[in-house]
Amino acid sequence: MVNKNRALEQFMELVRIDSVSKNERQMADYLLGHFQKLGYEAVEDLKSRDEIPGGTSGNVIVKIPGKGNLAKMPAIMLCAHMDTVEPGNGIIPHITADGKFIVSDGTTILGADDKGGISQIIELEVILREHNLAHPPLELLFPVCEEIRLLGSRALDTTLVSAKVAFVLDGGPDVGDALVGGPTAYDVEAIITGKSAHAGVEPELGISSIQVLGHAIANMKLLKVDEDTSSNIGFVETKYPLNVVAEKTTVGFEVRSLDAKKADDQLDHLLACITDACAKFGATATFDVTKVLTAYKLEKDNPVLKKYYDVCESSGISVTEIVSRGGTDLSSLIGHGIEGIVIATGGDNLHSVRERLDIDIFMNSIELLIKLITI
Repeated sequence: MVNKNRALEQFMELVRIDSVSKNERQMADYLLGHFQKLGYEAVEDLKSRDEIPGGTSGNVIVKIPGKGNLAKMPAIMLCAHMDTVEPGNGIIPHITADGKFIVSDGTTILGADDKGGISQIIELEVILREHNLAHPPLELLFPVCEEIRLLGSRALDTTLVSAKVAFVLDGGPDVGDALVGGPTAYDVEAIITGKSAHAGVEPELGISSIQVLGHAIANMKLLKVDEDTSSNIGFVETKYPLNVVAEKTTVGFEVRSLDAKKADDQLDHLLACITDACAKFGATATFDVTKVLTAYKLEKDNPVLKKYYDVCESSGISVTEIVSRGGTDLSSLIGHGIEGIVIATGGDNLHSVRERLDIDIFMNSIELLIKLITI
């Protein structure tokens, strides 16, 4: 049923539309126009637009009525994010000489993450319509800013959707792969305040915020903490003349763990290291802590995962369950009370100029998606 040429041309058209994070306006307008021309209800989520500083658009939500004997079933959500990482402007895609992959010209990413997923959803809609296939009501969610801490899906206006089950099309690598678990994650920004003084004349009167932070870091468990948990310092910001004791230093770090309690314990540990260092030197600290991901793990008896197993096994596809410390829009959706799984789109070497789309996996994943929606 899948039209290979149509699906690949659709994908290559989409990756030519610039849509790096916070600059998804062209992509949003394309999707709104595409689905509105087909007669579907397609709207922009203004809440998500307004809550993201510097963003040019909000999430796009499309509602496709159910059909046939499945029309009265609960709605199913299909989700694929609009934004890409950089360098993501001016993408020039082409099919490799062996016909196996689509790649960029090597100066940019490809954008398979996640325009592979968007292309699959668009092809699915065409197939459902062309073949008059029975299916439940569908709610298509195309979030903005997935690549920058899931800002779009976190800010989703949940009054615009009713689905409680979602299939998130994002990444890869293979047909049958299912992301069934993810981490709790915190972003933290701390400002350490010491006391300025002339570093040459009376340094003993100063309290160096840099020295305080250095002491704190020396006592921190960082990077791979255990098999479930990691922490990383992403930036340290301070700049004073060399003859001035640095009064303020800002540090940003993250905590993530597949175990929610371990994440909380690691967060407490890092905050305590800074607090204790401040007490030792007579400095103070303020903390801005944001929970950006909520840990989840689907069990075998979960209805969404069970259906995925049933459809894959009936199609001769073996299922590989994956638990990742990375984040996807599903983490946000679960926080909104929508459960689901993340399934492959065929992307590989993501977030690099070596990114590519495996054409066979891309096509086979569409076939699998059709079965998930119509069975």
